[in-house]
Amino acid sequence: MEKKYSILDKLVASFDNSAIGFSARKLSAFISVTVAIVATFVYVDEKVITNTLIIWLTFALLCLGIITAEQVLRYFKDSNDSKDTSTPSENQPDPKI
Repeated sequence: MEKKYSILDKLVASFDNSAIGFSARKLSAFISVTVAIVATFVYVDEKVITNTLIIWLTFALLCLGIITAEQVLRYFKDSNDSKDTSTPSENQPDPKI
């Protein structure tokens, strides 16, 4: 009982335009997550491991098309703008004066 297409046949077929192969987005995400796991746990120290994993997983989400580069840039822009801790009422003069 041999399967019609083995995993290796599908992997090889992914490099051409046949319908048998895996999706390029899925392969990119799988490879990036695999490399991220190995590189993070081998080369990254404990102080920045969380940030490193977030970066790698964001790359995987970009490869899958779940998020877009515009959404990532908007997130970082909004997080930089929200560092102002003062409330709007503190910035405006008191209207009673």
